[in-house]
Amino acid sequence: MKLKNSTKDIFITAKPFSEKLSKYISYYYFHSSEEKNYYKRFEFYPNYKHALTAYKNSQITIQNKGTIITPTEKSNISVLYSINKNRNFKVEINGAFQKIGVVFNPLGINHFIDKDLEEIFSGEINNFAYFEEELNKVLKKVFYEDKTDKKVKLLDDFFEKKYIGFSENSLQKAIQKIITSHGTIQVAELSKKINTNRRALLRLFKKHTTLTIKEYQKLVRFRQAFNYFNENKKEINLTDVALYSMYYDQAHFIKHFKSITKETPKTLLYKISHIGKEDTYWYFKE
Repeated sequence: MKLKNSTKDIFITAKPFSEKLSKYISYYYFHSSEEKNYYKRFEFYPNYKHALTAYKNSQITIQNKGTIITPTEKSNISVLYSINKNRNFKVEINGAFQKIGVVFNPLGINHFIDKDLEEIFSGEINNFAYFEEELNKVLKKVFYEDKTDKKVKLLDDFFEKKYIGFSENSLQKAIQKIITSHGTIQVAELSKKINTNRRALLRLFKKHTTLTIKEYQKLVRFRQAFNYFNENKKEINLTDVALYSMYYDQAHFIKHFKSITKETPKTLLYKISHIGKEDTYWYFKE
């Protein structure tokens, strides 16, 4: 029997209260349903912002194309991290669930870990055990709490305590220049502008983002075009998006989107739903 998407859920986004943390954490989100027969399938798309997600009392099955979430009688908290660089991730949720998301700004997670990101995380979506039981204790309190402001305060307190900073200034400058150029800046020009040789810069990207420079550039250009359309879809068309994102022409625009999502902008962008009040965009599958 073909199951239909259920709509009985709650999705709330909230910014950190901490001004310091807001530089590194874009927002938190809280997603849940108490419905035993809840069923939803959706896809989310490549992003240069990365997310840490936690589920309460759920079995997480990680597959090549995404995750399947089902309830479990075992009391547990599962923490995942995702870096989807060149394809859509599919999520299927079956039954009641509770989920917390922490969406980091570029290089955000690096300010809370004392190792290179590539040392503690591999793949595109995987279990994330770096904070271990200390994070789990906080997450239990957050899951138990009903009020959003108290949830945010608990998470803020945890990340405030975990803050250690990140000293790779050249990498931070490089990523900022990639973002402001819509991902169009050439590697040679980038190296010159931040006064760092190409080989050293390539090493830094791999160590601290798990991506190459070209992968990062590609993500930035795609996601900025993706977000721009979804934020302004009532006033603009696809030609406006291509111009804003500095594609050479429509053919280049289409080719770039297809290389990441296997879909054209026209096919992809008009089916996306905006969830919450931040830049969370999902495609719900029937």
